[in-house]
Amino acid sequence: MSDFSRSPLELLLENLAKGYIGLHIEQGVPILDRDLNLLQDLLAADMRQLFSRYIGNGLASDAGDGFGIQALPAGQDKNDFRITGPGSCLAGGIEARIAAATSYRQQPFGGPAPELTAPTEAQPDPRTDIVYLQVFLAEVDGLGDVSLGNSEDVGMQTSVRLKPEWTVRVAEGVPVPGPEPGHIHYPLAQLRRRRGEDSITAGTFVLAGTTLERISDLRQRRLTLSHLETRLSLLERVLIAPTFAQDRPLRPLTGQVHQQITLAGNNFDKGSIEVFFDDIQAPVAATLSSSEIVVLVPGGLTPDGTGRSVRITVANEVASAVCEKLFGVRAGPVFASPPDPQFSPASGMAGTEVLLSGFNFNATGLTVLFGGKKGNVVGEPANTSLKVQVPDGLAANSLVKIKVQTSQGEAESTDDFRVGPPPPVITSFTPPSAAVGDPVILHGQNFDVPPVRVFFTVEGFDPVRAGLANPATADQITVETPELIFGAEPQRQARITVSTGAGSAVSAGLITVSQA
Repeated sequence: MSDFSRSPLELLLENLAKGYIGLHIEQGVPILDRDLNLLQDLLAADMRQLFSRYIGNGLASDAGDGFGIQALPAGQDKNDFRITGPGSCLAGGIEARIAAATSYRQQPFGGPAPELTAPTEAQPDPRTDIVYLQVFLAEVDGLGDVSLGNSEDVGMQTSVRLKPEWTVRVAEGVPVPGPEPGHIHYPLAQLRRRRGEDSITAGTFVLAGTTLERISDLRQRRLTLSHLETRLSLLERVLIAPTFAQDRPLRPLTGQVHQQITLAGNNFDKGSIEVFFDDIQAPVAATLSSSEIVVLVPGGLTPDGTGRSVRITVANEVASAVCEKLFGVRAGPVFASPPDPQFSPASGMAGTEVLLSGFNFNATGLTVLFGGKKGNVVGEPANTSLKVQVPDGLAANSLVKIKVQTSQGEAESTDDFRVGPPPPVITSFTPPSAAVGDPVILHGQNFDVPPVRVFFTVEGFDPVRAGLANPATADQITVETPELIFGAEPQRQARITVSTGAGSAVSAGLITVSQA
């Protein structure tokens, strides 16, 4: 018999309840058996909790087929069943081992097993029983292992050993009971028996049109982490990883920048889908279903202005798929898409230099047309931009489209270019405050397109026109501060508007106007 100053199990449970995970022994004090026992038990308990929480309960991939529940041959199956072995099972962080197959009645530990009963008329039909494994740590002393008697030196028992033991029990028609302290319960199988059946048999039976298994295995298998990772990876690839369809994965097989391309496959709606044409990411325009997405051909695939073939890749957080069919990228010119401007400035007179933005402007055979009239290309065009002068002969104040033609195709702007003088721009004014009648100088651009008018506007009131002190120049206007509606106010704050034959502009800042 073991002799402790305190029960190791009771002391362990008490310390775990307080949140302790270890202990340190102080110097110059007696070493107590309970402290040393607790040190080992806390470490072991922590490890078991980690195994249970992060690995789980069940059979490792190489653990054999231990603790399976099977039917015994006819004539031996009355309220009894077979427990398979050899093998092992992890339950609550403790690995229980079975050396060889046995039966419920002949299991080696725990003494005689409680007798099983056949379902009665008062019980459900069928009755569902749960076979469960009870695992615990048993103490082995000198009676169980004579070497613990230390006969070769001190001649007395100084310690005991802990050994995993197990029993298989059955919860007949009731839930699996809660385990006693220090014990673990793990469900192994589910038994279904009809009323009056005292034999435990394999196979199925039909009840109300439903086929039911007589013995259902509840064990978790392949618990080894490497197998879990392999299975998870396989599951991810089946359920989440994108794949291309074998038949018509791309529609169409060729296209140019900004054109919509439909991709066909599977799992195109799982995770954060990204699409690449070679190494350039393409915008996903729409997810039609898990099997179809629409993408736009990205720019930058044809930097030299000639077509090429690329591979399309669809990827998410789990995996990526590369289409076996090549996609042909045509190098036709295209204008930039919103929010980028197609050209700048948006208006101008003959000779104004306009910068076009887009792709494939450097292909051979370049021609730029403003409303059908050819513009003069300035300098060498780049793939993504080119400069061109507004041609003569366009109607003043007309709106025209800009068309780019090359040997690879043509593109027409969706935005309109306004022919004529550009609208005014106010950059600043001085002084920031003035009295009625004082001069105010406006600075900016495009002020000299007649008719030129200047207004001071106070919020909530109609604009008041200001008189021009001098004729407007392209970058400056001098006006006299007009008389505003002051009422009881000694000052008013107003915005300044410049209106010309090409448009109007409003000052960003406010001017303070005082009564004369």
